[in-house]
Amino acid sequence: MSSMASFLMVASGILCLTGALASKGRTAIVAAVVMLLAMIDLAYTALVPAVVWSGALLLAGICLAVFLRSSSRVHSPRQSPALVASGPRSTPESRDEGRIRLPIALDGHSSQGSHQGPTAAVLSAITYPVMAWQVLNHGAHMSGSAHAGGHGHHAGDMSLISTFLTVAVVVLAACLVMCAVHDLVRKRPLVSLDCWGMAAMIVVMQFLH
Repeated sequence: MSSMASFLMVASGILCLTGALASKGRTAIVAAVVMLLAMIDLAYTALVPAVVWSGALLLAGICLAVFLRSSSRVHSPRQSPALVASGPRSTPESRDEGRIRLPIALDGHSSQGSHQGPTAAVLSAITYPVMAWQVLNHGAHMSGSAHAGGHGHHAGDMSLISTFLTVAVVVLAACLVMCAVHDLVRKRPLVSLDCWGMAAMIVVMQFLH
């Protein structure tokens, strides 16, 4: 791996951690820390096998997906039992009260402007398994090059699945960039760093490793 690729990997991990800290999501912060440690070790120290980091990144993505699913259930609007029991005969006061409470709840949810949007959160959860695959591929590439005396170049024997995954990485990176631009438009530059960092990282690991 070139020194430029190593630097870009670690720099992308720092951007992801900064964006996770700005979004104030505990699960995202822990996952970003795991990602940054993996990038530092893969780029410079090589203390932990790549397969271990691949498993850790895959687990981080699963945890993000589980947390995203559970949080979506918690924030889903539900009608209170009192309103359900009242049925269509509810008084105008109760209807007005329900109309007043709903915007308050929505404002309380949307006031957390530091959090990632749902699309960015889903893309982040998808990116971690992709990085896990890239780390595993990187480890296999490095070990193959070492055993082959540096002649393990495999650009000519890419299989169909590798081509598909490469295209998927490009599409995912483009979607992350769009989410980052959306965060910039909404004046959340620090939160956008997470998407910028992930997009840069998967592109670097795919094409510059």
